[in-house]
Amino acid sequence: MTGSAALVTVLVVPLAGAVAALLAGRRGAVAAGLLTSALGVAAAFVLAGAVLAGGMQRVAVGGWAVPLGIELRADGLAAAMLLMTAVIGAGIAVYAWRYFGAAGHHDPHDLAAGPPGPAGKAAPASTQWLFWPVWLLAWGALNALYLSGDLFNLYVTLELLGLAAVALVALAGAGAAAAALRYLLLTLLGSMLYILGVELLYAAHQTMDLLQLRERLQPGLSVWLAAALMTTGLLVKTAIFPLHFWLPPAHGSAPAPVSAALSALVVKAGFYLLARLWLDLFGALPGAGVVPALLGALGACAVLWGGVQALRQTRLKAMIAYSTVAQLGYLMIALLLASGAGGAAAGAAGGAMHAGRDPGLPPTGGFVGKFALVEAAVRAGAWWAVAVVLAGSLLAAAFLFHALSRAFADAPADKTSAEVPAAPQLAALALALVAVALAAAGEPLRRLLTVGAAT
Repeated sequence: MTGSAALVTVLVVPLAGAVAALLAGRRGAVAAGLLTSALGVAAAFVLAGAVLAGGMQRVAVGGWAVPLGIELRADGLAAAMLLMTAVIGAGIAVYAWRYFGAAGHHDPHDLAAGPPGPAGKAAPASTQWLFWPVWLLAWGALNALYLSGDLFNLYVTLELLGLAAVALVALAGAGAAAAALRYLLLTLLGSMLYILGVELLYAAHQTMDLLQLRERLQPGLSVWLAAALMTTGLLVKTAIFPLHFWLPPAHGSAPAPVSAALSALVVKAGFYLLARLWLDLFGALPGAGVVPALLGALGACAVLWGGVQALRQTRLKAMIAYSTVAQLGYLMIALLLASGAGGAAAGAAGGAMHAGRDPGLPPTGGFVGKFALVEAAVRAGAWWAVAVVLAGSLLAAAFLFHALSRAFADAPADKTSAEVPAAPQLAALALALVAVALAAAGEPLRRLLTVGAAT
């Protein structure tokens, strides 16, 4: 398979799978979802290999060149994000298969859903199968976002992702209605701010293609206003502190597979666009370094605030929600470092860190990511960042061990009633092994992230 064919396949597979799952109905949705997940992982690996071997891959949709047509592009960063989405998405699919059950029944042994009550209820049995088409639509929107080369199609894919994510949260039923509605309103607000910025840029430069905009961009009030609007909208969508208030309720109300998707994948789309805007587009503007510095300061607050709040939680899903707020803070710090000295290491740190959900203990991917982040901060002389990362790591270790100690202390005497089904265990084990593998042999990923970085 050629690189261009792999690029198209990565985009088509989840969208076709979503249609197939919808048409298959309750009886066939699970099979369609699992098959699509396997194909999606294979296509992402093929595309990553093509990018490593041949550089950036491009496809002009319909044969029309920009600016009249739409061009899909996959550089190293996009390929890495596609690969991360595919691997984690496959893990979510395996977990969801056992969580919802092939016949649409809730798994009573699920320990992540929290105690009885509205926030811990499973999705109604009559709608559980809809997880599969909606989740695959969200996966397809993520892939399309990472492959889009112009600001308008980034907006379209961001909207599709937001609406699909809201629908996934709403699957939990009436108990999640308030959280889903808040999420919907905030994601629409973020989209409105983003598209207003896009319109200002188009009015001034007559193109929305990222590569052409970078060549034509001229400093001015309209450009800075566009940058402010787009950045604020993406901060809302990414749940960056202090605009994170929609995430814990949505996270806590959603079914466990949806919580995993929100935490590990959905909120990363906004950060990806922030990185593209401030490393590839707006970074050359005079005085542009002020914005990454502000984002880094927000990231430091997020690391500390999220860690403290996670330590205070009594429910596992609420703890993970605030942990996500803290993890996003590390990415903001990495973005700041990537805009100056040590940028390559900081970018690799962000990618490696989010390969595993752990407090950064050896020999996991989280440890390698935070070590690289500290190394980049030392080289840049950002000692405050070193202190924040170390403090955040201690807080993460504290709330993780607190949760584990409670799990062991509260374990029921009847061991058979506490057995966790095999599928969720295998999915968690596979993702943990991927994190360890990145720590032991992360050089291919580091090389992938450098492809097209200067293009």
